[in-house]
Amino acid sequence: MRSAAPLLLVLASCLALTACGPRTDPPASDARPTSSDDPRFLPLAAYDMPEGDVRTVGRARWTLAKECMARLGFDSLANLATDPVPAWPERPATAGVATADIYMSDDARYGIQDPGQAARYGYEGSRADYERRHPKRKWTLAEYLALTGEFVGDEPKTVHGHRIPERGCLGEADRAIYGTSPEERRDPVLELESKSLRLGMRDPAWKRADKAWSACMRKAGFHYATPEDAWTGRDREREELERRLTGERTDPDEPSALDRKTATADVRCKQRTGYIKAVHAVDVRIQKRLVTENRTELEAQFHWNRGAVHKAREVLEKWS
Repeated sequence: MRSAAPLLLVLASCLALTACGPRTDPPASDARPTSSDDPRFLPLAAYDMPEGDVRTVGRARWTLAKECMARLGFDSLANLATDPVPAWPERPATAGVATADIYMSDDARYGIQDPGQAARYGYEGSRADYERRHPKRKWTLAEYLALTGEFVGDEPKTVHGHRIPERGCLGEADRAIYGTSPEERRDPVLELESKSLRLGMRDPAWKRADKAWSACMRKAGFHYATPEDAWTGRDREREELERRLTGERTDPDEPSALDRKTATADVRCKQRTGYIKAVHAVDVRIQKRLVTENRTELEAQFHWNRGAVHKAREVLEKWS
């Protein structure tokens, strides 16, 4: 993961394969790959926060947040476990506000790649992986508002006679760790990673990879121009709606059989056509250029992250 920022995003649109908004979860290992032949290797990652540091910041963030919640009168949260780091709070369904959960992972930068994950979770592997790492908890509306400060309409800005901090207790914790809210500060790593994908998708080599993958998918009975089209699954929305209307789908988090079948074909075609290797080479080439052009900004981000990690360690030492 590139950031300890929240998972829950309400977005109008977003590139399916790009890192739109705050990141969801860190890569699988603290040890960053150094070979450009490794599909996990990305030049911009050198300026980002490693997994271990993300966990440290996350634990400190929730440590401060639970102290804030206790101060606001939520005494039962004083002993909230922060390791593993809890999942970002979800607004209670009874609150009558629709939200959208977008789970993105660096491991899925070029779309789904693991055949086992595809067969089990379809295109929901990033969500499933996140939920394995971060325990979910049901929050009351008052707890949710106090934690996030995400008010809708005339929802109360106070709780138990105390005013809720800007962006809630989690926002207050962010300011203590980062010095400001990360949401209010540009993240050049995130922006340039997204830019690299946008530029890459227009590169002739990337387009050739898309065409080869698309031809393979047609042989399997699927008609998508790019893996992004398969990921968004507009053609599967009707089936999903019908399953919901008939009551066939009782678990909204369980992928449909068609979703799993499509994802499995997607992965196989990536493997057969050498898709990941081809687009990764383009991505690395573009990122190297972007690093050279934006080194000053990237180094500033690197040092800003280091400062946050240092502060997070102080927080954990104080409250341990």
